[in-house]
Amino acid sequence: MLRLKLKYLLHNKQTRLILMLTVTVSLFITLIGLFSYGEYRDALDTELNTPNVELLQINLDVTNRAFRESDNKAVDLSFHPAILKYVEGPAANNAAAAAEAQNYLRTLATEPDIHSISVVKFQDHSVLTSSAGYSAAWEDAPESAWSAWIGEIKNKPLLIKRREYLGSDPKLNGTQLLSLARPVVQDGEVAGAVLIDLDYDWLFSKMYTHLSSYQFVYNLEGELIYPKLNLPFPLAEMKGVLDTLEVSPFAHVKIEGQPYMANQTFSNVTGWRLISLVPMEQLLKNVELARNMMLMLSLISILVGLSAIYYYNYAAFRPLKRINKLLSPDPKATGQGNLYDLEPVIGKLVGDFQNRSRVAAWSLPELRSKWVQDLTTKSIGTQEMRTKWEHYFEGWADGPFETLVVSIDRHSQWARAYMEEDQMLLKYAINNMVAEYFEPSWRTVTAPSQKDSVVVLLQSKEQQEADLPESAGKLVTRLGEVLNISVSIGIGQTAGSMLQVARSYSEARLALSYRLYKGYGGIHDYASMEVPAEEHTGAADDFWKAEVLDALKIPDKDAAVDWIHRWAADARKKNAGPHKVLRIVDDLLEEILGIAAAGSYTLPSELADYTRHQVTTMELAEIEEMLCRIVIPMSAQLGEHRQTKEYRLVQSMILYMEEHLQENIGLQDVASHVNMGVSSVSNMFKEETGTTVYDYLTHLRIDQACELLQNSTLKIAEIALLVGYQNENSFIRTFRKNKSVTPGKFRESSKYSNEYADPPKPRHSGVFEDSE
Repeated sequence: MLRLKLKYLLHNKQTRLILMLTVTVSLFITLIGLFSYGEYRDALDTELNTPNVELLQINLDVTNRAFRESDNKAVDLSFHPAILKYVEGPAANNAAAAAEAQNYLRTLATEPDIHSISVVKFQDHSVLTSSAGYSAAWEDAPESAWSAWIGEIKNKPLLIKRREYLGSDPKLNGTQLLSLARPVVQDGEVAGAVLIDLDYDWLFSKMYTHLSSYQFVYNLEGELIYPKLNLPFPLAEMKGVLDTLEVSPFAHVKIEGQPYMANQTFSNVTGWRLISLVPMEQLLKNVELARNMMLMLSLISILVGLSAIYYYNYAAFRPLKRINKLLSPDPKATGQGNLYDLEPVIGKLVGDFQNRSRVAAWSLPELRSKWVQDLTTKSIGTQEMRTKWEHYFEGWADGPFETLVVSIDRHSQWARAYMEEDQMLLKYAINNMVAEYFEPSWRTVTAPSQKDSVVVLLQSKEQQEADLPESAGKLVTRLGEVLNISVSIGIGQTAGSMLQVARSYSEARLALSYRLYKGYGGIHDYASMEVPAEEHTGAADDFWKAEVLDALKIPDKDAAVDWIHRWAADARKKNAGPHKVLRIVDDLLEEILGIAAAGSYTLPSELADYTRHQVTTMELAEIEEMLCRIVIPMSAQLGEHRQTKEYRLVQSMILYMEEHLQENIGLQDVASHVNMGVSSVSNMFKEETGTTVYDYLTHLRIDQACELLQNSTLKIAEIALLVGYQNENSFIRTFRKNKSVTPGKFRESSKYSNEYADPPKPRHSGVFEDSE
């Protein structure tokens, strides 16, 4: 009987194939296991050395890149005119020189990996820091632990020290820092140093580590830089490792009696040596385990093969035959069934289904959010919108919808208080809290709107309508309590269908803009508001802006502040449209930025990194206070500037050009008028006004030509002569280049739009006319 069974089994083609594969695979696995173990010890050094050296090189590149960026900043600072002026100047001028240099330090210290930047002066032991400003003595600075070793910079071009923050700021107590110092050289002698304090945790958090190895970073003096906690070995043992390695790329060492392979590499930027230790005992143990497992696997494969033969012949044929009939419509091709043919087909069908289901489940929230974002920004067509709606919003009805905009109050001020990573986490938390808050009663989708806000699309799950403004008010309170964030919410009118969602979103943003008058933390419902029609900036607004700028130029800070208060009071009284008010404020600040850039004045802190978005999330009272804080120091700087010799000379040049506008004058004539050389006049005029003498004279002539074209009936040839052009064609070419229109077209358009067109903005110039 047994003989007959064996004959039957061996007679089956599939059974013979399985048996042959079983014997071949088991033999192959056995040979590989024995051969691998025999060759492992010979190739261990090479095989282990390469990945560890590559990992060390990767970490070396990470640290080098971070330090190179900071070192470039330190080198730039050591040659910056403002820094040199502070370091090389006498002690009596320290405070004045420090004021100019500190703004530059603050600008560079905004990177997330930089705690602070300091400039150390050796002459009188004073120091200037980006965070605390000027200190007359090192010991008076908020943190001066570096004073013990900063003197070493006189003998070294670069110092990098690991240290602990020992200053007066309680938030930074115990913080680990990496201090990078570069010398400031004066007449061949080191007069000071630039010191950049880097965040220790931020730098080394980017290092790649491997669970089976240990990594250490030492400086050239043999001091441990990394890690700072949970050292796996005593420092005395590690000193022996350093002595054994010396400058070799790798070596076999023993620590506490256990064998390790040590690899190292050196940094040409920081001078550090990076060391990795791999336990050899564990590696040998693993390879022995692998050998035994492969032998065991060989035996298991034999058992599996025999089991497969049994299962194939006695258990698998009947279900396989049924499956084969389902997949093969031709009954003649069905036969007994073939596992080799069926497995790929079934596996592919099941695998594809699982993958698609998983991807769809993971991607649905992001797809819905992107759909809402495209819908509110009107960047999606109707057909595409409906197609995606049917795919992404199963279970939703086509209306009605509610649209909310949740905006962070004082967003620019809020953003300055947190690092970028923390801002992203808080915005993520806001998004989750909004979704969780509305989830019980509403179908909810959130999407990013602008950088200060998130748009929320809601559809009620219940038949009765909920009190949405009341619910939104509770949400504002909860966000303030949990996240300590003040937000305002704008609510648009109910959208009857998805086609009306964009309109509802625009209404929500418009309602939200009335935060300008109503303050922070409020609910602004468009349906309950009387929103006036949007007004354009008119002559009265330009008059107010001109008065503020004129008061700055005189300078008269009291008049400028008074005009700001009068404008704010008028805006409140008239309840002017918020977008109009914000546009006016932005125009004024852009003008002030232009004045500061042209005259190289120090910007107030409020304008150090100004964008229009800075004022869109503020209320009017704070905008009013901010404008006052800006015009006061700017007025003082302009007043000082008007007393300089260069200012008076440039004013004389401008007056000369205005008085001789119709003559064929040039740079040489202007220089002769003030008894100076052409090069000196050109440089002085460019520095004071931000433009060249030729360009300024051309603008004067074109402006005068515009007035004559609008207010006189003179011919174009006559106007050309009156503004200094002897050739009419040359005048027309210059006019078209500056105004993008010919003089004739300009005169024609002025007849019809003179009452309504906004007057052209004044030229941005660092020199201002007297008001007398």
